[in-house]
Amino acid sequence: MTYSSSGWPEGASSIMKICVVDDEREVRMSILQKLNALFPDDEIFDAEFGHQALERIEMVRPDLTFLDIRMPEIGGIDILKRLKASYPAMHVVIISGYDDFEYARQALQSGASDYLLKPADRVQLREIVDRVRDSLQMLLLQDMRQRIDAASIPMLAGFRIVPQEAGIWFDERLWKAVSFEPRDMEPASPRNGETGLVFAFALEDGTEGAVVGMTVEPAYGGFREKAAFLPSFLAEYRKHRARMFFHSRPAADNGGRSGKEWARRAAACRERIVLHARGGDYGELERAFEEWMDSLGHLDYNALEHQCAFLMALLDEGLTKKDMLIVDEDTLRYWQQWVSNHASWEELKQRLQRIVLGGVKAIQDVERQERSEREQPPGSWFQQALALIENSTDMNVSLEAVADAVNVHPVTLSRMFKQQMGENFVRYLTRKRLSYARERLLRTPKKINEIAEETGYADHAYFRSLFKREFGYSPSEFRRQHGIDGVPE
Repeated sequence: MTYSSSGWPEGASSIMKICVVDDEREVRMSILQKLNALFPDDEIFDAEFGHQALERIEMVRPDLTFLDIRMPEIGGIDILKRLKASYPAMHVVIISGYDDFEYARQALQSGASDYLLKPADRVQLREIVDRVRDSLQMLLLQDMRQRIDAASIPMLAGFRIVPQEAGIWFDERLWKAVSFEPRDMEPASPRNGETGLVFAFALEDGTEGAVVGMTVEPAYGGFREKAAFLPSFLAEYRKHRARMFFHSRPAADNGGRSGKEWARRAAACRERIVLHARGGDYGELERAFEEWMDSLGHLDYNALEHQCAFLMALLDEGLTKKDMLIVDEDTLRYWQQWVSNHASWEELKQRLQRIVLGGVKAIQDVERQERSEREQPPGSWFQQALALIENSTDMNVSLEAVADAVNVHPVTLSRMFKQQMGENFVRYLTRKRLSYARERLLRTPKKINEIAEETGYADHAYFRSLFKREFGYSPSEFRRQHGIDGVPE
């Protein structure tokens, strides 16, 4: 799950906090000097010894502590036991002048990560610190992957991170915040109010940002417990997405109406659009479309996305049906994804105008052609379109892409699909995807979630429900029915 790109060096090292505890000042200073020379970007602390050491460790919360085993006030084994009881994720390395098996046994049984004989040389210190750093990074990556896999949220399918100060992630006393300002991974001073960079992240859509440690509770995007990360992340992502999407839209005058009132007005205009699109009344369609677009200008991003996706799904279903329109979940999801693929409101407006207004004109042209040619000639553009879909290795091939390839309007292709195939484009594509997934389940040992993503479904739970609806068995049941056992889920 690690990631590198411009500004994100391959193998970027995370910053660690390290404490050194020893009652002999000369020994302590020697280790501190070696660590500072070896790891100039890390934060190295002199924790002294005894009760003062416990207080400083409590204040610093280091990722790694080098701890002498024999000291006055409190012995190293006692401090070790207290640290592991309070901070089980902390790595503690015992340092001792005694090559005694019993000391080593007690230390390791009490939770020490390693046992180091004095004088500690540079090679040993480097090996230990590098090993702990790798362990912290791996734990963070594993923890994040488990959370994302369990959430099964499509937009997080390609979530990638580079750890920086991984220890902050595991300290649930500390406030953290989600920031959608891009960060490079070179060590840098924390920004105002920040204690450190926990990790930088990137999404498949190019969005970049970071999780940062905070000195106090942040106004937005804040969390302390790891379990609260995803809710905070998703809330901040929606705000960021709306800012980027509407960056060129002027502030709308709501004319005294609430968001719900504008949404009701948009829904009424949407019904008129479908009515006039089916009736072929282009003038009334244009007026309804303009009023609908004006209503959308007063909605937030989530409401706007729903309105647009629902209209496209209705038009997809409704230009050939003469009865009541019912939008199925697959079609609505397809058009929701289509809407979310637009980077800005201006881009989406242009595409909507082309498809909605241009589509009705295209349908009128098709109807005129149908009156003169009652049967689809062999080798026509529609057969080419079918061949493109069947031969495509892209499980996310779109209606627009296929229509462009055969030089027809997307609405024309959608209408012809229902006339010739008895189902819409989305349903046809869904069956192709699921048939491909069925073959992969039978012929490969890949995990079900991997096959879901390969098939174009980042939402693993949705893929499983679709598969069961299509074939009568869940993917795992399907494998068992065909005698395939022992394959990881």
